Amino acid sequence: MRAILAMIVAGFAFPVLAADVPSQTKDFVNNASVGNKFEIDTSQLALKYAKSPDVKNFAQQMITDHTKAGEELKSALTEAKIEPPADRLDVTHEAKYAKLRLFTTESGFDSAYANEQLKAHEDAVAKFQDYASTGQTPEIKAFAEKLLPTLQHHLAMAKDLNEKVHSKS
Repeated sequence: MRAILAMIVAGFAFPVLAADVPSQTKDFVNNASVGNKFEIDTSQLALKYAKSPDVKNFAQQMITDHTKAGEELKSALTEAKIEPPADRLDVTHEAKYAKLRLFTTESGFDSAYANEQLKAHEDAVAKFQDYASTGQTPEIKAFAEKLLPTLQHHLAMAKDLNEKVHSKS
């Protein structure tokens, strides 16, 4: 009977744990979620509007890798008993996405996309490095540590893509 009572009490304790998520973790999770969605959404635009095969290949890789990263983030959040944030862009990323869509009718899409990817990955690597070294929630810290090499590789790819796209313009 005590074991059952302890399990019931533990079940009620989980929502309290979720409410006590450190602000550093909340900020990181929100940034990671928004950044991940931005990568996928802008890469879907690139598959539609890019002219360069290099840009399209990069975009497909971003969709594949960031879809997997999103699943891994959700898994880490479940393990940490943290409610996942809404799957949407924030105002800043909405504006960047809208601006990028404007280039779909011009010849500058590939260059604009490559620039956004470079900035996004520089930002992501910095945030993931920071959380991997100072994060307060073990499950989320482990996620950041695991994904960091992939993001660093994406950053290197984005730098190469930028060089290729800008050397052709």
